Amino acid sequence: MDVDDLEKKLTAHPDCNHVLVSHMRGKVGDMDAILEACERHGATLLEDCAHSLGVEWKGKHTGHMGKVCGVSSQSYKMINSGEGGFLLTDDDDVAARCAVYAGAYEGLASKHSTVPGPEAFGDLPKELPNYSLRMSALAAAVIKPQILTLDERIEKYNRRYLELTTKLVDRVGSHLSIPVNTPGVTMPVHDSIQFNLGKHFTEDMIQNFLDECSAHGLPVELFGHKSNARNFVNWGFAPADEPLPMTGEMLSRACDCRMPLMWDDSDFDDMAEVISEAIEATIAKFDE
Repeated sequence: MDVDDLEKKLTAHPDCNHVLVSHMRGKVGDMDAILEACERHGATLLEDCAHSLGVEWKGKHTGHMGKVCGVSSQSYKMINSGEGGFLLTDDDDVAARCAVYAGAYEGLASKHSTVPGPEAFGDLPKELPNYSLRMSALAAAVIKPQILTLDERIEKYNRRYLELTTKLVDRVGSHLSIPVNTPGVTMPVHDSIQFNLGKHFTEDMIQNFLDECSAHGLPVELFGHKSNARNFVNWGFAPADEPLPMTGEMLSRACDCRMPLMWDDSDFDDMAEVISEAIEATIAKFDE
């Protein structure tokens, strides 16, 4: 997140009560500066940590800066139960409300191991609806063993990422750039790779590169593609009345590729080869 732009937005919209920061693909902004901006303008900071499980900001896990954070255990995340996740907070009122929404009939909230005491609930069970959003015992049974393997998997992801990015920079570094972590990120988790194609890549060249990768069996997504659900321009449920030109420009050449844990190390040599060859083939084609 561009903190200077956040400051402008908060100044322009003094009625803003909440700022939700999404650590997309584990990329974390300057959380100290973001929190300070929120506090200056009386906005509550919330963190979407669906993509940042294991990532640390100045030695603390992401999610500790905001009042509330969400962690996902949906498919492709660091912990995978198919669907589901966690809401984490140390705010008693938020925790009590969350427990009631999740299902507090028949005194079920009191059986939860981490909820605040009964004084935090008051009449909430009578005032708030029950959405029955509790995690099932089956999902919990799937999740618990994975927690014990987090450190091992993070080490493997980060080692592979370093080897992959080194190969790409050495071979085609003049045609792409790889985002660097914000100073303050003391533990990254690279379970996918993002890179920006050079500004000399036209729209046709970018599509050719994507087609070349696909032809070799490697799915590479473009964040700014008209079909990509992560492109804010495509969000019909939240239309952009004033499109963000700098964000749009960045997304237009921002590529994303998953790094499946179960692949062999040699598969990532192939990934580097495919991406490099696709770039080289594209350059050669459009230089003709």
